Amino acid sequence: MNLAVLKEAELVMPTDKESALAAETGRQIASIINGAETVRAHFGSKGAATVDLPVAAVRLLLDILEQMARGNAVTLMPVHAELTTQQAADLLNVSRTHLVQLLDEEKIPHRKVGTHRRVRAEDVLTYRRETERARRKALDELTELDEELGLQ
Repeated sequence: MNLAVLKEAELVMPTDKESALAAETGRQIASIINGAETVRAHFGSKGAATVDLPVAAVRLLLDILEQMARGNAVTLMPVHAELTTQQAADLLNVSRTHLVQLLDEEKIPHRKVGTHRRVRAEDVLTYRRETERARRKALDELTELDEELGLQ
């Protein structure tokens, strides 16, 4: 199952102590996963349970720890999950009205359930990646133009 880490505004924010612990734990884990296919983890006091984790899961854990270290609350959601228009708008950091306009313009696929629109998380994330790529390209073109005109 493909998962994405999504910020959720309504979640409880990590405390300063939890953020600091997340930062330290993330650094320690990052230093041991280079080139590994699995990572052995010990849970509980005195190694009560030892498990082997796939590196993909550990990388996802690192993403979660990084967000917590920044003070952000996070949740996991399957990318094929359907979102309400408000959840999709929150994920894109736009207003619900703007998101509905994007849906009406067919820039993001959606379906209707009765009178309500539902958007797949995967489609929202794809749209976000594409718009970010377009922004970067436009910024690169402006930078190049600045250099040609000697404005830098």
